[in-house]
Amino acid sequence: MPNKSVLVVRPLREEDAFLKLLDQAGIPFNYIPIMSIDPVAVDSDDFARATACIDELDRFDQVIFISANAAEIGLPMIAQRWPEIPKNTEFLAVGQQTADIFSAYNYPVGYPQRQPNTEGLLQELAQLQDLTARSVLILRGGSGRQTLGDELVRRGAQVTYAELYQRNIDSKHLIEAQNFAPQASCLVVHSGELLQAMGVPADKHIPLVVPSDRIAHLAQEMGYQSVQVAQNALPSSMYEAVVQAL
Repeated sequence: MPNKSVLVVRPLREEDAFLKLLDQAGIPFNYIPIMSIDPVAVDSDDFARATACIDELDRFDQVIFISANAAEIGLPMIAQRWPEIPKNTEFLAVGQQTADIFSAYNYPVGYPQRQPNTEGLLQELAQLQDLTARSVLILRGGSGRQTLGDELVRRGAQVTYAELYQRNIDSKHLIEAQNFAPQASCLVVHSGELLQAMGVPADKHIPLVVPSDRIAHLAQEMGYQSVQVAQNALPSSMYEAVVQAL
């Protein structure tokens, strides 16, 4: 294994299975979380809108949790109001990692098996193919991608967004990560937003690991010359991509 360290810049998590895999394999890494995930303030308009949606949860046919952060923040809010899911409402998660959070709440949840992302939701789930006269609530972070909602509307749904958290760049950690990057054995980014925050690389040949073709295309546009695309964003897939990149 290289003497240099893998640079990981994803937001802080209570338990990070990806970092655990690196540690277990003896791969040195430097973890610098350049972004924080902050719940919306309780006195904000976003919080008021989210609370109103949750109070009226039974008017939605599907509720989609677009990230693990959405589930971690949204599920406690829902549990306070709804000990059981309303009879005609279905919960959907973007992938297994997000779905796993539901086990503590005894709520059933569906999720794509092959692609844990927006594209997987749209392609794999039969209940999202024809949404004529259906009402869908998407729980997400602020300034999220519109791809999912736009496509659901095209399929006939009435879509409502509830924004539960904001992604905020930590300028001190960002500078630290940017200064460390030229010394890293590879850079791992889990989202396009993290990649854009890191900016154009000082060394365009640094190996970069990303979870999707979409982010890989963005990286190439930014000048990265060595991009390794993981099968998906799951910890095991990202770990395997790091091993290949090294």
